[in-house]
Amino acid sequence: MRRLAILLLVLAFSPLAARAQGTITQGRYVIEIVATGKVLDLRTEDKRSVQQWANGGGRNQQWDLEDAGGGFFYIRSAENGKALDSADARARDGSALIVADKRDSDNQKWKIAENGNGQYTIVSRAGKSLESPAGKREDGARLQVWGPHGLENQRFRLTRLGDVEARVRPRDGSATPGAAPPPAGFTGFRGQGRYNIQSVASGHYLDLRREDNQTLQQWSGSGAKNQMWEAEDAGKGYFFLRNVENGRYLDAAGTRDGSPIYTRDRTGRDSQRWRIVDAGQAESLIVARNGKVIDLTNSERREGQALQIWGEHRRENQRFRFNQIDASERFVGGRTRESRGVGPSRDAIPSQEPYSSGKVTWRGRVDTEVVLEIRGASVTEKSAAGRAFNNGKYTFTSPMPARELDVRVQNRKVRGSVVVVEKPSPANNFTAVIRITDPQRDAADYEFELIW
Repeated sequence: MRRLAILLLVLAFSPLAARAQGTITQGRYVIEIVATGKVLDLRTEDKRSVQQWANGGGRNQQWDLEDAGGGFFYIRSAENGKALDSADARARDGSALIVADKRDSDNQKWKIAENGNGQYTIVSRAGKSLESPAGKREDGARLQVWGPHGLENQRFRLTRLGDVEARVRPRDGSATPGAAPPPAGFTGFRGQGRYNIQSVASGHYLDLRREDNQTLQQWSGSGAKNQMWEAEDAGKGYFFLRNVENGRYLDAAGTRDGSPIYTRDRTGRDSQRWRIVDAGQAESLIVARNGKVIDLTNSERREGQALQIWGEHRRENQRFRFNQIDASERFVGGRTRESRGVGPSRDAIPSQEPYSSGKVTWRGRVDTEVVLEIRGASVTEKSAAGRAFNNGKYTFTSPMPARELDVRVQNRKVRGSVVVVEKPSPANNFTAVIRITDPQRDAADYEFELIW
């Protein structure tokens, strides 16, 4: 019996026992949920809710462990410095996990204990365990607290990234002490709408290469439609980014660092869904759903440099400024690029014709989405998603005058929606752009009038 006691005492203080017990110290960590393979993620839309998400390497997925005394830690977001907490003052099973200002609360103090195989439980001083709701594996599932049971949805892997930074940079638009103010003339990203997007590293703008009508490159500001990008809601905090010139969507089809970025017809796939992540000072990261970001190769400053996707590191060649515009605004800046035979000069502002009322009637078959460009007495039909029929027929009562116009849609036979995306203006060479969206799986016949 005595020998057994001695043996247990030796094992308890041996290096092997120390490794088995595991040591968690103050520092910065990524916290992965064993059950789902997702990581703890601060929801960027409200900067309060904690959810699970595929690891993308962002600061909103990094957590600082800070000594709270008695073997407990505060777990603070590297994104905004706030501490993990329960949404309910008296934590109950199922209470949502949030971040809140640091305070002396048992709900904010967490014991991190290894339970074997490099996995840990995270239990608050109030007696509730951090967990991912059972059976929910999708991105965006909100985390909660529950009574400890030790199953894998209450077990975590912690990967140490390094020491806690001396200062956490605000990410909610507030200025870091001593930092320069945001540059004049840039609004920052405001959700759905039309934008020019400027690289912080080069000062050039995201530009659709006209020579192939698909490659994303940079060019000095010109005000043309191939430098205008429409942000459209893609759900769960993501956006589609549609080029105004060709009606196609930014697509990160490749997954390896250095893969180019193109515009494609809308597919709705994850490669076309982007998160716009605030990086402070009116600057943003453009992050694909696979965790890669839009990146300017080596901060290259020459016009025509193609952009790529790369792992997130947040240096200036991955940061961009958004400036919201509308169809009646003309953005001016930088050197005008030769159009090489494609349309009028970028700086040419066409003269306006006298106003005369009229309308055009369009009828055709639509599957998912069609974009119409109406100018003068012509209609150009483009399939943005679904099958392309290109069978539209149209009649004008008179040509649409080349001037700024208010236009409206009068539906005749419509199953989905017909929306005016752009009104005629000098910025778009007096073109009305109409988007027809059909919500059902089969195609349908549409008919409407555009009246001015």
